[in-house]
Amino acid sequence: MNNYRLFRLLRDNPIVIVMVMLFALFSVIADGFADGDNISNILLQSSMLGLVAIGMSFVILTGGIDLSVGSVVALSTILVAGIANSWPPILGINAGLLAGAGIGFVNGALIAIVGLQPIIATLATMAIVRGLGMWLSDSRPIFGTLPEAYFGLANAEVFGVPVPVLVFSGVAAISIWFLHYTRTGRQIYQVGGNEEAANLAGIGVARIKILAYTLCGLLSAIAGLVLTARMQSGDAVRTGLGWELDAIAAAAVGGLSLMGGRGHLIGAVCGVLIIGMLSNAFNLMGVNPYWQRIVVGFVLALAVVAYSDAVRHRITAFRQRRRPTVASSKPPHSVLGQG
Repeated sequence: MNNYRLFRLLRDNPIVIVMVMLFALFSVIADGFADGDNISNILLQSSMLGLVAIGMSFVILTGGIDLSVGSVVALSTILVAGIANSWPPILGINAGLLAGAGIGFVNGALIAIVGLQPIIATLATMAIVRGLGMWLSDSRPIFGTLPEAYFGLANAEVFGVPVPVLVFSGVAAISIWFLHYTRTGRQIYQVGGNEEAANLAGIGVARIKILAYTLCGLLSAIAGLVLTARMQSGDAVRTGLGWELDAIAAAAVGGLSLMGGRGHLIGAVCGVLIIGMLSNAFNLMGVNPYWQRIVVGFVLALAVVAYSDAVRHRITAFRQRRRPTVASSKPPHSVLGQG
């Protein structure tokens, strides 16, 4: 039974095999790629983007998109570092989490209740939230007086595993369980698959969408908290730039349909790790960082094409045309009626 489940997992998520093949390839062509310290660094670097990608996956599964995640990450770093200068750091942590969840809630309400298109609503909040962070920080980095214990969120290890990796793994495990083994999680798929049918089935479509965007904002804020501990500062100008593209790319590469309702969160996790491996391998090989963005863009385009319904239908039709016609072994009806 376990072997059958593994077979189904690999069949439904071929990105797992692709990830293993890329790891083997980079281990050969990039010196030091397979070293233990480098693998730990890849996981550490991927964990923060991974939290954002998981949040983005919730939104994508409902058929939406959230372009404000990078701005939410930046704002949370400003709130944590800035409040820590005058008040206990726990207040800044709570403020960052509440701000992230609140921004996500507003995004969901604008989309599900007001009726704005996701790209328009989140594009507006992306600009507003980024501008708010720049106003609060005067567009300068904030070096808060954070306690040493807080820095452990980025630097500490448990049995040799960095804490951010444990946080990412825990969030991923809980999210997978939530999506596939709870009623609300299954409703997220139903809303993304067919919103009208979900509404007729009595599912609160607006409630589900608001929940998905709120979770996305909250997870983006958590990523900001980890990033603040890693940078030991807050920055609203450069922090989180391009993270929305990377998060969408990770989900799309992992097989989540950008039309909603289809895909597995395991694929998104693998997509995050693939982007992390690409970036790390390119750095080891001395590839220009600008090319990394170009490659991510190409990977996103290829993933969207590969997982699109049109391409799948064409592949299925091609296979049916190529399949040889097997002649029936039964004699014609007229012959059966003789004798």
